[in-house]
Amino acid sequence: MKSNMLGDSSPANTPSGSGSGSGSGSGTTGGTESNNSGRWDGDEGAGASDAPRKRRNPGAVAVIACIECRKARQKNRSLDCRYEPHTKIRKESLLQEIANLKRDNSRLKSINNEVSTAATDLKDKHQGLQDAHDWQQIILETIGRDGHDHEIIKKLRAGETSESIARWLCQQQHISSNLHIVPPNDRTLLDIVDAFEHHFHREDGLGRDKKSDTMRIRWTEVTASKTLLGHLFDLYFTWVHPVHMLFSEVDFKESFRNNSETYCSPALVNAICAMACHLLDAHDIDDEVDVDTLAKGFMDQARHEVLPKNYTLLTSVQALAIMYLADLSSGRARSATGYLRASVEFLKAAELDGQSQAAREISLWGIQTLNTSSTGITYQKLYAPEVSHLAQFQHVDIQGDHQVWRFYRTVGDQRELPVRPSYAIMTACYQAALFRIIHESLNLYCGLRGLATAEAILIIYRRYIDWEHDLPSILHSVDVDVQPLPHILFLHVQYHVAVVQHLTPLLQSGHFEGANLYELRRMVVEHAQKGVEVLERYRHLYSTRYLMPLLSFCIIHLGDALIRYSPDDPPASRTVEFSLGLLQQASVGFPICGPLQDLYIRTAIDCGAKLPPNVEELAGPLGSYGMDDILDACTRLDYKQPVDQSVRHIDDNLAAEWASKWQEIVENPDRPQPPRSTRKSSTSTTSSGGVDHHMRIASLLNE
Repeated sequence: MKSNMLGDSSPANTPSGSGSGSGSGSGTTGGTESNNSGRWDGDEGAGASDAPRKRRNPGAVAVIACIECRKARQKNRSLDCRYEPHTKIRKESLLQEIANLKRDNSRLKSINNEVSTAATDLKDKHQGLQDAHDWQQIILETIGRDGHDHEIIKKLRAGETSESIARWLCQQQHISSNLHIVPPNDRTLLDIVDAFEHHFHREDGLGRDKKSDTMRIRWTEVTASKTLLGHLFDLYFTWVHPVHMLFSEVDFKESFRNNSETYCSPALVNAICAMACHLLDAHDIDDEVDVDTLAKGFMDQARHEVLPKNYTLLTSVQALAIMYLADLSSGRARSATGYLRASVEFLKAAELDGQSQAAREISLWGIQTLNTSSTGITYQKLYAPEVSHLAQFQHVDIQGDHQVWRFYRTVGDQRELPVRPSYAIMTACYQAALFRIIHESLNLYCGLRGLATAEAILIIYRRYIDWEHDLPSILHSVDVDVQPLPHILFLHVQYHVAVVQHLTPLLQSGHFEGANLYELRRMVVEHAQKGVEVLERYRHLYSTRYLMPLLSFCIIHLGDALIRYSPDDPPASRTVEFSLGLLQQASVGFPICGPLQDLYIRTAIDCGAKLPPNVEELAGPLGSYGMDDILDACTRLDYKQPVDQSVRHIDDNLAAEWASKWQEIVENPDRPQPPRSTRKSSTSTTSSGGVDHHMRIASLLNE
């Protein structure tokens, strides 16, 4: 019997006609023990092929000996065999174990949630107690020292809370300036600053105030980190200052280092930092850091530092102009406009207070240019002081500008990237000259110079062409091969937008038809196409992440002209996709781009342009922005040029005089012109000022 259980295939143990192993049927010898032996040797007894194997009990699973045990028993049959579980039994065991682990995991999650909730409650209670302590500490520091004892006691008896009393005390400037306690609502800002400074991992050698967690240095109370301030300064002087030169960079940096207030002030420093926060890249900061709160901290202190007694200081005037840019970038154009208006008004009576004539001249033309640019973008009547009789940059040494520019984006770039001459002062000089012409064009169409006659319109147009013709070679070329600097590209974009805006009212005036109307439309379209080409080079070289907010308006003005007057070349859908793509990239740091995208899409729909299939990916759902959002972007409910208001100031004899005045003013060969050999550009212009070849950008927009 033992040999049968070990798989003995001897005929003596298997009767004729019986199945092998666990086979069924009558006439089987050996009883139950033989039928449950579980053969391992594949016995093929007589009749095995005629009688299929069947389990006696379908629910039972035969156990199988393991291979090691089988080999051992062949050598020593006296060993007991150890059996391993069947696969089905092992699977059921594993499933049961998994189910048990899932129950345990669910129970642990529930416990963890309870612990987390309890910890949050404790943290909130602790924070509430800490806030209450801080408010009470403010009251205690004030009592017996600042003459407000009776008011404090009266408020306490009236049932006012410690928080309301402390907030009232903090509003008293002569008190808050002497307090060493940080109000609880300011602690979020300090936490964010801490996160920024921790991210940079650099020791700046400046300690914190021993009496509080607030960081104290001369220029700003938001941060004491030289690294953070240096990073924000580098961002500002790389991307903002060359485009909007509102003060002398060299003089400012020298005053900052020497703790002198001749060219520097706390208001100016905080305004610069607030604007630079819009240029912080995602890889510069941790996910938990709120850039908006950091920018708001700098902006709040800049407002606090511009005191009535300092309104006429040139540094305050400069700070107000930068605060306009910072608020506009955040999508708050209505409040931003107030800063710019104040800057322009105080500029008239600004005190030099030790500043040089050259520094004052830079600020004068920088603020004048910014004001004209803002007015031209939002189409308001100018409120700027008239300075057109002055020569721009008369006392500024343009040739002596030795400032350099590098493609700075993050900490470390100042050591690793090569530098180039910036030509920033030269760019600002020619930008001021351009905006003098724009100033005249705006005044003309606003009716401030009488009727807009053919002669007046063509004189300004010829001034535009001469301005572009007179550019020095370093500013004239926008070829990618020479890698033009971003502010030089921006200068050319402004030029093309200005010409488009100067000629557009003529297209809708109703005075032109036939060949003259066709030629005007061609001129508008070619300048719009050329402007878009410059924008593409800007994106290729630098990315539109660092565009200034006013250039966002230039994008939609150029795109608007193309989808209106040249919907097929390039296709309007490609123009829309290109423009929205530029604005999407810039919207990372400039929320103003969102409402502008929405307005531009509405214009495209009104013009019958086919929208790209990925329009929602580029700009989000249509109608995401309400009336207040639009007003905070444009100060009007539209970005488009109010042509209907300009047309009524156009002379009725415009068409009749156009041809003769064109010959006299634009094509007059006796008119003095600079030699063309000084220009180094891949594109040339005809004597009429029009581009002598039709620029094609359909393939460019396809890329």
